[in-house]
Order: sequence, then C-alpha cells, then structure tokens
Amino acid sequence: MKYNKCLLVLSALAAVAFTGCKNDDPDKHHFDNKFYISSALMSDDLLIKSDTPGYTKTIESRLSMPAEQPVAVTIEAVPAEVAAYNMIYGDNAVVLPAECYELSSNEINIAAGQVAGETIEIEFKDINTLDGSQRYVLPVTVTSCKGVGLLDSRTTVYFVARQGAMINVTANIANMYFPVSWSAEARPLISGMKQVTVEALLRSADWVDGRGDALSSVFGIEGNFLVRIGDADRPRDQLQLATGSDNGGNWPAANAAPGLPVNEWVHIAVVWDALNGERIYYQNGVQVAYSNQAMSGSVTLTGDCYVGKSYNDERYIPGEISELRVWSVARTADEIANNIYGVNPESEGLVAYWKFNEGVGSSIADHANGTNLSAVGGTPTWVPVTLPEIK
Repeated sequence: MKYNKCLLVLSALAAVAFTGCKNDDPDKHHFDNKFYISSALMSDDLLIKSDTPGYTKTIESRLSMPAEQPVAVTIEAVPAEVAAYNMIYGDNAVVLPAECYELSSNEINIAAGQVAGETIEIEFKDINTLDGSQRYVLPVTVTSCKGVGLLDSRTTVYFVARQGAMINVTANIANMYFPVSWSAEARPLISGMKQVTVEALLRSADWVDGRGDALSSVFGIEGNFLVRIGDADRPRDQLQLATGSDNGGNWPAANAAPGLPVNEWVHIAVVWDALNGERIYYQNGVQVAYSNQAMSGSVTLTGDCYVGKSYNDERYIPGEISELRVWSVARTADEIANNIYGVNPESEGLVAYWKFNEGVGSSIADHANGTNLSAVGGTPTWVPVTLPEIK
C-alpha cells in the first residue's frame, strides 16, 4: 500500500480517536500550534534472532511552533490499535506481549517557548523468545494532549517484531587457516570429552578447487579428531570424521553418505558419542549416516587444533563458512534441525561458537568462551548473505 494512502487512513483513524484533544480556543483551530510525533511512524527492525534478546527504541516529538503555554502530553501503548495497523499495512500481526516492552515514561512536557518534546525510550526485552513465524506489533499513541492541538496524522507509531536474517555476512576462507588457542575458560571443557558435536554452515563453488589431494579441513586435530571433506579413498565432496581407532576410526565409509552440493549453503553436523557408541551425520538437519560401535577412547582438543587446516596448508576450505560450533555434548536431532542459523551463546555444553560474521578484518570472535581466532595466510573475503539463500 502506498504511503499516501496509509497516511490518509491514519488521519481518519486518529480523527475519530482524538476529536476531544484540540486547542481550548475553537476560533483558532485552523491556525494554532500542533503537537506531533516526529520519529518514523513505523519501525520494523525488532528482529527475532537467537543472539539478540533486546532493543532500545525512542519516540521523538515536537511542536510546529514554540509553545505559548506549557504543553502536557500523555503517550501510551494501546494494544487495541493492532487492528488499525493490520488494516493499514495489510498485515496479520498480533500484539506484542506486555512483558516484552517497557516505556521510560508516559508523559511529555514542553515548556512555554520551547519546541522539542521529551524523548520517550522503549526497552524491548526477550524478543529472541518470540515465535519467529509470527509478526508482533506494539502501537504507541497519544492519548491526551493539553495546551495545543494535535497533528492528527502523526499521533501513533508502530513497532514491529519479525523474523530477522540470522546471517547477514559470511567469510570466504580459501587459502588460509585459523589456529585454535583455547581460552582459559574453554580448556577444562575440551579435555577428556566423551561426547562431541561439531556444526557448520558451508558453501563452495568447487570442493576440488585445483588442489592435488582436494581434502578440505573444517575443524579439529590431524590423527586425533578431525571433521574434513574428501580424502584419497572417497569422493572429494563427502564429509568424513577422522579419529583414532579407539574412537571409531574414519567414518562414514566411501560413498556411504551424500556429497556436499556446490554453490549452495549446506549445514553439516557430526555427533560423536562414546557413551553409547553412536556416530551420526546430519545434512541440513536430516540424518544421512549412522553408526553404532563400541568406543573406548575420549577426545582432547589441545595441541595442533585448527579451523581450515590439517597436515598442510593446502587442505583449506575452498569457500565460505558460518556458524561453526563445537559442543561437549551430543546434540539431538531436534536441537540440530531447529537451530541451524544460530544458537544462544550461553547454551549448555557449547565450547566454542564462531559466527564468522565480523564483516571486516581477520579476527574471528568466539561467542561462547573467548577462544578468538586470527587468520594465517590471508584475510577473509566478507560476503553478504541473506537467510533465503541458505537452503
């Protein structure tokens, strides 16, 4: 719907709601001062994202000319105005829950001779707990005005919470790697693990990429515990978990699991569980390989641990990576499928969480326990991406 049409509908609604809020002198109605909300009438950037619990927004207001007398305005959240929002914008939103917002004040006072109104802050809380399949609206409107008239078309502002793209930028890390020097907080977590889950989002135009052995290392330690793609005895696009014999050996076997697509985002997750002997491989949240056998060892990730390297510098990832996570627990199928694009950094068992979304530079932050990474051999190429591109 075009903006002018929206404005006309808003004006009509506001005229009905606020006919009693006019200047005390009816003879000056067409010429007197007006109070109005000067900030945007609709804000739809309260994005529902797992790593963003809250936002702070402001409402700005002013008069069309300096006040001749003190002006007192009351502004409040009015959930009933959601119906008006849906009619104006052709939406099907529901009201934002009351526990998800708090206004700093309900009053705006403008002294005589002044023009600008006081700024109202709105703290939005627990937005990340909302249902991402739904849209939520908080209407905030002027409910009383004393001292001047109202500019009827600018008395209500709508704040919209909606599903946001979990990933806006990713890193192409071809021809480079990242040594993992575990933080003091992480070191106790990565020693003697009986369960490990490794997840990542990957995209490549060519898993061979002109390399002789065409083995792409995702994460881990050569000869110990390594998630990699390709090998001399298997397709160059097939994922492999390479471990010592006590931990099950190399798995899955050649051609026992589907290869990774090219020019398309794919989520991989490998679960290794020595407590019950399970090894499970998921693509895009769907199990594609399974093994159950006795395993007597454990995993300790100290030593030559890398992202994008094993054995030599040629075993890099020939493309982009995002949302690389290492866990000291066996993630379930539902947990993996429902959290492909992001997890809470405070999730139980999360050892390291590298989003690769910095957008600049060669340093990668760990959002779990402070094991930050620095690139060796180059600087990532930062690639804009939106959620619909990730299948």
